[in-house]
Amino acid sequence: MKTRNFLTAAVLVFLFISNSYSQSSYSFNEGLNAAKSSGKMIFLDIYSGSDNWSKKMDSEVYTSDAVKNALSGFVFIKLNADGPDKYSYGKKNYTSGELAKQFGGTGYPTFVFMNSDGSVISFKYNKENTSSLSGFIGADDFAELLSFFAQGKYKDTDLSTIFQN
Repeated sequence: MKTRNFLTAAVLVFLFISNSYSQSSYSFNEGLNAAKSSGKMIFLDIYSGSDNWSKKMDSEVYTSDAVKNALSGFVFIKLNADGPDKYSYGKKNYTSGELAKQFGGTGYPTFVFMNSDGSVISFKYNKENTSSLSGFIGADDFAELLSFFAQGKYKDTDLSTIFQN
């Protein structure tokens, strides 16, 4: 009896620890549905499984406590641009690669912020309107980026102002 209680407790602790140290992400369609039902903003990471910078984001940035905390305010969607899946978005059908390009993903990783209804958020970066960012961003800057969008600063502030360190 004591052994079974101990094993049950050990399994529960393991599950709690593994969940707290990993950032869960959604597939594209699941994420859109989750955002609609929760009202949360969407953070879309467009990546390639063969891209080293995408892998570095996974191993160094998404594992950061500050980033995990900031991502908790978003529905986190990962879209593999090289994947075999097909999606429907905006009443059109896309392959993974086509959908990635639709969102501006020509280099990896590419980041897109969306409203809870799935519409893409436009913002200013270096005084130009854009709807995506590409390239590796370190954990501290990435947490600031997430905060910038979560706080709605994208509506009236140029994103380049947060990267002037």
